[in-house]
Amino acid sequence: MLDNFKQRWQRFAAIPPGQRFREHFKQRQQNHPSAFHKKILAVGAGILIMGLGLVMLIAPGPGILVLILGATLVAQESLAAARFMDWADLRLRRLLIRGLRVWRRFSAPASR
Repeated sequence: MLDNFKQRWQRFAAIPPGQRFREHFKQRQQNHPSAFHKKILAVGAGILIMGLGLVMLIAPGPGILVLILGATLVAQESLAAARFMDWADLRLRRLLIRGLRVWRRFSAPASR
């Protein structure tokens, strides 16, 4: 089971950012066409998990990770959600790169 997860993660990571979630959605729809009730259950579970993540943002816990997990679950069954996740992936990467540049710029003088 862990090997299967590793293989799926490696395939997902090999796709360029900004296209990962849409490609995963397309592959999942081709390989595992879900019945309507399964899609509703998956989207419902994803929304419930995202709600839990919102609560965990205020309360102690890994709220952001839980939000991402729920959004990923929804993105597996919804092309619109997959597009949003690709958009958010690109924006968050840019923000992280800028933040790291600022961090390095201000922390470099302190280490000398």
